[in-house]
Amino acid sequence: VGVRLTLSRSVQRAAEAVVAQTMTTGCILVLDVRTAALRACVSVPGFDPADPAASLEAPDSPFLNRALQAYAVGSVFKPVLAAAALEAGLAPEYDCNGAVVVDGQIFRCAGGVPHGEVDLSAALAKSCNGYFIRLGQQLGAQALLQQAQALGFGRSIGLAEGLTAQSGALPGAEELAQSGQLANFSFGQGSFTATPLQITAMMNTIAGGGTYHTPRFCYGVTDADGTLTDPFQLPAPRIVCDAATAKTLRSMLQSVVEDGIGHAAKPAGGTAAGKTGTAQTGQFDAAGDELLNYWFSGFTPVQTPKYTITVLQDGVLEPETSSAALFAKIAEGLQVIEQPASD
Repeated sequence: VGVRLTLSRSVQRAAEAVVAQTMTTGCILVLDVRTAALRACVSVPGFDPADPAASLEAPDSPFLNRALQAYAVGSVFKPVLAAAALEAGLAPEYDCNGAVVVDGQIFRCAGGVPHGEVDLSAALAKSCNGYFIRLGQQLGAQALLQQAQALGFGRSIGLAEGLTAQSGALPGAEELAQSGQLANFSFGQGSFTATPLQITAMMNTIAGGGTYHTPRFCYGVTDADGTLTDPFQLPAPRIVCDAATAKTLRSMLQSVVEDGIGHAAKPAGGTAAGKTGTAQTGQFDAAGDELLNYWFSGFTPVQTPKYTITVLQDGVLEPETSSAALFAKIAEGLQVIEQPASD
């Protein structure tokens, strides 16, 4: 007769309100850390279900659910390398001069700004490309691919019977044997793509202590009185990294918000941790300027994470409001929703 979704009406409406005020293209996902149930999933632009024909020729693809489509991700992928490094017992330091040369190819940090001497925590906070390129070289392609696969990249996520999200694209070992491709992959670029749902599941694994839970959209089929008669089965949770690794990563990602490039994600009256990402897309506007994907994925509050939130603004020159700031708006809205009613 029907299906029971995991969405929370209040959380979904709060996310829709933020999107309506600030976003022209992109998506927002809100995941319950403990259960990996999706409490909100908003994709814009949308279409009028009463008149879908009106949107058939729209150039901005309103029929795409952007939460389930694969995109270039950029630096929001760096926590995957950080997890692999911590699991391998690696914590190198690196002197960043703003660029690194790999077999004659120059890879720059944002704006070519030197970061100086950085360790893993500082490299995350400052989003130092050079550090993660050198870290990727130390770890090697096999370790990176194994960590990425363990965190759900390169595989589709089943949402309901007959409905799956895209799998994205992981580069193969042969491709990563090329030093330039390994460098690109080490900071989330090159041929690598992932869905916002996959990014959210990865960040949720860190928030949840190192155990990967498959995101859930639907509890299952119900009968006329709402009784669940055919539950939708999910894969069993699996341990991806040590709990101590996840705890260290949570602290490092908090530094991204407290002291680093993701400072706009700090919610008023609360704590948060997460990672920014700005990804090249290879797409250009009429003036020849490249369109970019702007990401922020993180969780709140830090000590006892309850929600994992991902914000993507795709294919824009520069958003009016940063994805980190939109994360903060959502986190603040969740604080209001959870406040007990006054007498």
